[in-house]
Amino acid sequence: MKVKISMFLILVFALFVFSATIISLSLTNKESPKNFVDNITVVAKSDIFYDYKITKYPSNVQIVDLGVENTGNKIGIAIEPWMFDFGLIPIGENSVEKSIIFEVSEGDEAKVEIKVFGNISEMISFSKNNFYPKGDDNVSIFLNITKNTKPGNYTGEIDVIIQKEKL
Repeated sequence: MKVKISMFLILVFALFVFSATIISLSLTNKESPKNFVDNITVVAKSDIFYDYKITKYPSNVQIVDLGVENTGNKIGIAIEPWMFDFGLIPIGENSVEKSIIFEVSEGDEAKVEIKVFGNISEMISFSKNNFYPKGDDNVSIFLNITKNTKPGNYTGEIDVIIQKEKL
């Protein structure tokens, strides 16, 4: 009789953990958004184990070929702090860097995950990802352009997901 009750409790606990894991995975925005944000957007979500703060940044770049007729475009990097606008960049071996600084109070622990969506995503890389920031932690976001990159407008969204354990 005790064995049956123990097995039943183990099964109930396993189902609870499995359900909580599925809910947690669905809340962390694993799928690509259908529409990208136009301005910085903050979304708060929770599951039974964690609180999530998802900050969504619009991201774009215009790639131009300087080998064709000069169209009068001025090359430059946009500096808006509310979006990852990489500006107008020529084709070539170029890398543009922007950064995010995480300020963490002592004793405050959270996991940071950064995701990128859209046709800009193959050009974006991070200095680190899936980490626990300490103190003032800096993450570089790189836009990498190669000679094989086609001219055009590339857009998307960069999501910074902060996951904090519920107390």
